[in-house]
Amino acid sequence: MAAPTVTAPPAPPAPKPARRSGRKWRARFIVLLMLAAAVFVFIKLTADRVTSAALVDLGAVTLTAQPVPVETPRPGQVIQVSVKAEQRVAAGAKLGIVEVTTTDSDGEPVLKKLTIVAPRAGIVVDQPVTMGSTLQPGQPFVELYDPAELIFVTDVAVENLPDLSPGMTAKLKAKGLNRSLKATVQRIVPSMTGGSEAGAAPGFLRMVLLPSSAADVSDLVPGLRFTGEIDTRTGPGNPRLIALPCNPRAVNSVEGAFCR
Repeated sequence: MAAPTVTAPPAPPAPKPARRSGRKWRARFIVLLMLAAAVFVFIKLTADRVTSAALVDLGAVTLTAQPVPVETPRPGQVIQVSVKAEQRVAAGAKLGIVEVTTTDSDGEPVLKKLTIVAPRAGIVVDQPVTMGSTLQPGQPFVELYDPAELIFVTDVAVENLPDLSPGMTAKLKAKGLNRSLKATVQRIVPSMTGGSEAGAAPGFLRMVLLPSSAADVSDLVPGLRFTGEIDTRTGPGNPRLIALPCNPRAVNSVEGAFCR
């Protein structure tokens, strides 16, 4: 009787090195992506901290203008008003007529019509005095402002002044305004009575900023309120606002003693 034939068990399947290698490189790629993301987040957070440290909050900033009063040189009665509030006028434009009393060659009183004209181009701030009103010298018939000379003012804490200098840039925004504005630090308004004279609260000083472009604010109304920040990384950085600008020819003078 023949011996039974013994069949060898089948060999196990050979490993697939290509698939394992692909998984290994995919894992390495994911690790590299995670490291790159971590580095990016770290750099961004560091940059944000540096940016935040370089910004000085301005709080409330007000757009304002210097009013130009238009007065009568003599006492008189207003008999004509030719302008209204928010009206643009050119230099020399007729604003109204005031009837004044003068004397003739014989010394007799006579009535004379005096035309009030705009001394410069500008915008009428508010309604002029009403017809029939009596004006005295020094009492304005109307007030104008020049839209090309609008400025920003704000109160800055004295402790922040060493970090600020003329020429630094501020970015401003206002509720309802669909654009942000840039302004440049110009100066600090001197206060001779501890702050109240300049309108600032104790511990603060009034700062003036100039719009980067007069055209940016020429269509805006004085009194508009903004918020914003000054970037201390901008501007020349010297002189600081806590010191007077130096006159190089005043080294031995009193002025030179206060320069830094």
